[in-house]
Amino acid sequence: MYDETRKIPGPFASGMLYLIVLLLMLLSSFYTARIDIEGDRYFYYLFILQLITIGLPVIGYLLIRKKDIKHSLRLNKVKLAEVLLSAGMAFFGYGVIIFINLLWMIFLSRFGEPQPVPIPPIENGRYYLMAIASMALAPAVLEEFMFRGVIQRGYEGYGRAVSIILTGIMFAFLHLSVVTIPAIILMGILLCYIAYRADSVWASIAYHFTNNMIAITIAYVSSLISNMLPGDFQGMSASLADIPPDQLRMAVIAWAFIGFFALILFGACFAGFHIVTREKQKDMPVRFEAEKGSLLQLIIPLALAAVIIAAVLVFEVIHMINPVPVL
Repeated sequence: MYDETRKIPGPFASGMLYLIVLLLMLLSSFYTARIDIEGDRYFYYLFILQLITIGLPVIGYLLIRKKDIKHSLRLNKVKLAEVLLSAGMAFFGYGVIIFINLLWMIFLSRFGEPQPVPIPPIENGRYYLMAIASMALAPAVLEEFMFRGVIQRGYEGYGRAVSIILTGIMFAFLHLSVVTIPAIILMGILLCYIAYRADSVWASIAYHFTNNMIAITIAYVSSLISNMLPGDFQGMSASLADIPPDQLRMAVIAWAFIGFFALILFGACFAGFHIVTREKQKDMPVRFEAEKGSLLQLIIPLALAAVIIAAVLVFEVIHMINPVPVL
């Protein structure tokens, strides 16, 4: 008889996987900061690094523990309409994300100089395609397998809402950046809902990939425009503190206007997605029964991860308030 509780990840495994990937990411970031990689090698390095830090722990766990890979990762069929509507939500939702990030950056700028997550220069079409592969497609697939697959599956025993919200929050904090937390929490929760509603990780991958591709495309176009400007305009500061208040106010109003209409179109795609997936929605049975020590086992890996993430974010906030190197 098929024992679903043994064939898919549990909550303790989900927490431990999260902790392991977090530690690997921190170790890799320390190593990356000490080496100088540019051009083609950077994109190759980034691709391989993601396979090692995210892909290997996920696949290794599923194989070693002999889990049902297809069910654990939600490798189910997806309709073309679901993929297109997911991509549409990402496209229109990006305008909302920009507005949220702008408001959050303005708030953080009251305390210091928040630094946006850096994207390496994408100077030509070849680098653009390599960036799409290593910075859009690879993280979309690997992170969705990890979060909407293993981790969300592991917490489904606590109910649909808990698994979706908790996994979405964990997804946001693994990015280890205080400047992106609000928007990525919302996006993470939405990705969890998309995967649950479609009962397929491919739908959430479509959203994630589209979101990443838009960010990379904007960076590429910005690089092209920057290269066409006179030398005096290149390398100008992007700090909010350097923007006159009137111009900043106009930017907020403009993005509020764009974000409002983007939200309406996002809502239309969301409603359409909800309609085309109505036959797939199923109430997940409670598979995990709490026993003595089980709650402690659940909390330990998440608590350790939370302490590490908090330390990283506190250090970032300190650096934001006082940019002078600590050492």
